[in-house]
Amino acid sequence: MELLLSADGLETQHRNRRMIHMLTLNMGSALAIVVVTMLIGDMISTISKGRVPQMLVVAVIFLVGFWTIFPKDILETAGIKTLSDIMISFILVHVGTMFNVRDMLREWKVVVTTLAAVGGIVAMVLVVGTLLFGKATAFTAAAPMTGGGMAALIMQGAATEAGYPELGMLAMMIFVMHGFFGFPLTAFVLGKESDRLLVEYREKALESIAVNESIQNEAQPETSRRKLYEWVPERFRTPTYYLAVLTVTGYLCSLIAGATGLNIAIVQILVGILLSYLGLIEPKPLDKSASTGILNLALFASFMSSFAMATWSLVVSLIVQIVILMVVALIAIFMATFFFGKAFGYSPYMTFAIGLNCFLGFPFNFALTTEAVKGATSDQGEADFLTAYLMPKMIIAGIVAISLVSAILAGIFAGIAFN
Repeated sequence: MELLLSADGLETQHRNRRMIHMLTLNMGSALAIVVVTMLIGDMISTISKGRVPQMLVVAVIFLVGFWTIFPKDILETAGIKTLSDIMISFILVHVGTMFNVRDMLREWKVVVTTLAAVGGIVAMVLVVGTLLFGKATAFTAAAPMTGGGMAALIMQGAATEAGYPELGMLAMMIFVMHGFFGFPLTAFVLGKESDRLLVEYREKALESIAVNESIQNEAQPETSRRKLYEWVPERFRTPTYYLAVLTVTGYLCSLIAGATGLNIAIVQILVGILLSYLGLIEPKPLDKSASTGILNLALFASFMSSFAMATWSLVVSLIVQIVILMVVALIAIFMATFFFGKAFGYSPYMTFAIGLNCFLGFPFNFALTTEAVKGATSDQGEADFLTAYLMPKMIIAGIVAISLVSAILAGIFAGIAFN
C-alpha cells in the first residue's frame, strides 16, 4: 500500500510538473514569463541604483527556473531567439555609427589609456587563463572580460556551435558579474578623483584648464556640408525607414563577410563606422526606429539560454574561474594603465577609472560619474567643473572598450578559441 501511495505521489508530482510546462509551452505565456522576469530585474536594479545589476537578478531567476519549473526551450518558445538574431545585426551597425572621429581625436589620451587597459586584460587573461584552465576557457573569457554583452553573446554562440555550452555559459556569467566588481571600485576611485580635483579647483590651479577645455569644445567648427542622409525628406524618416536602413545594411554586411571570410560582427561594426563617417547613415539609427525596447529585451533575455543546461556544480566551478580571472583582469587594468596615465598627466585614480570602463559601459559609467559628483559637492559651479572633466573621459572610454573593441576582439577570438 505504501508503495502504491508513493508511486501515486510521484505520478502526481510528474503530472503537475507536466501541467506547468504545458502552461509555458506556448508563445504568449512563455513570452509573458520572460518579460516579467526582465521587469523584476529592472525594478531591483532601479531600486538599488544599479548596485544590483539587472542581469544578475535575471540570471538567478532563470537558473532557479530552469532547475525547477521552466522548460529548457522557454526562450525559443517565446520567440526570443529570432528577435535576438535580428537585434545582433542591428545593434552592431548601430554601435559603429556611434563612433565619432572628432571626439576620439580630441580625447586621444583617453582612447590610448582605454586600449592599454584592454590590451592588459587580454594579455593577462590569456596567459593566466591558459595556464590554469586551458586555451578554450582563456580565449572564451578574454573578450567578454574587456566588456560588453555583445562580446559575451558572440563568444556564447561560438562556444555553443563548437559543442562547448558550458563555455558559452562562462561568457554570459562574466557579463553578468562584471558589475559586482566594477561598480564599487569605480565609485570609490571616482569619489577620490572628485575630491582631488576639488582641492585643486578651489585653489584655482585647474580653473584655467576648465576654461580652456570649455573654449576648445565650443570652438569645434560645425560642418556646413549637408550629410547625404539629410537629403531624405524628414517626413519619410519614419521608424520603418530606419528599420529598412538597418536591415539592408545588415544584409550587405553578410555579403561582405561571406566574400571576405571576416567575422560578420567585425564587418558590421566597421561598415557602421564607415557609413556614418560618410554621412550615409544617421548616428544611432536604432534609437530612432521605435523598436529599441523590445529588441533590447530580446537580446538581453537571450543571454539566459546558456543557463538551460547548467547544474549547481557547474555554476560553482564557473564562478570560481570567473572570480580568479576578474581579479587577474583588475590587476592588469591597473598595471597597464598606470604608466600611460602618468605620462598623460592623469592621476592614478582617473587612470584606473578610465580602465574600469571595461567592466561598466553606458549607462553605468554615466550614473556612477553623476553619483560621484553629487557626493563630492553641492556647489553647482564645482559640480559643473567635475562633470565637464570626468564625464567625457568616462563615456568615451566606455564606447571604445564596450561598444567597439570588445566586440571586434570577440569576432577574432571566436575563430581561435575552439581550433
